[in-house]
Amino acid sequence: QKVRVSSKSKTRLITITMKSFLLLFLSPTTINGFSLSCHHHRSSVLVMPSQNHLAATSTISLNLGSFEDYLQTAEDQDLAYEDTVVGSGDTAMEGKFVTVAYNGKLMANNKQFDEGSISFRLGDNKVIRGWERGLVGMKVGGKRALKIPPQLAYGDRGAGDVIPPNAHLKFDVELKGIANGAIDEKAAELTSMSPFKQAAAVFFIGSIIYDVLHFVMHVI
Repeated sequence: QKVRVSSKSKTRLITITMKSFLLLFLSPTTINGFSLSCHHHRSSVLVMPSQNHLAATSTISLNLGSFEDYLQTAEDQDLAYEDTVVGSGDTAMEGKFVTVAYNGKLMANNKQFDEGSISFRLGDNKVIRGWERGLVGMKVGGKRALKIPPQLAYGDRGAGDVIPPNAHLKFDVELKGIANGAIDEKAAELTSMSPFKQAAAVFFIGSIIYDVLHFVMHVI
């Protein structure tokens, strides 16, 4: 027997579809192909690499310089790190979806320019290369200090009026978690979103669930 769908139910179905597309727009993975899953005090552009870095190699094997002997005047200065707390959980490596809490400072004057948290996949070149390389090997619960030269950060372009050209950066990072599976990844993104987007996402998810149940009840 053919199921007849009323015009009211059709309208409800259209509403569900529209809300689903809006939820995708709110999702942190849909804006410029970058996971805007960070909760910042400043613009989210601070954790995005400049365009010349987006095309860079995704090789993230560590080849580190000395943390104590790091020189801002050395043109060939490499990334350096120091573990302040060694974690005991899963290990961050290429392909893993990680959640990291951080604060960033300019090494020239120790001025903090950003802090927050972010969830992303290592090796996808969605963050600066100093992060792609510097987080490898951390275990969940661990804390690490990163010193990043300009060629692994924002280069001679800088980032707006916050990070000047050729700036050496220091980040204190903590590996909060590594997601296992798509559901964990979305949950990690949601917890790292701004409070406004969190509330909007929860509202629309609840609204879509209600609309689906309402539609099914009227059709059946």
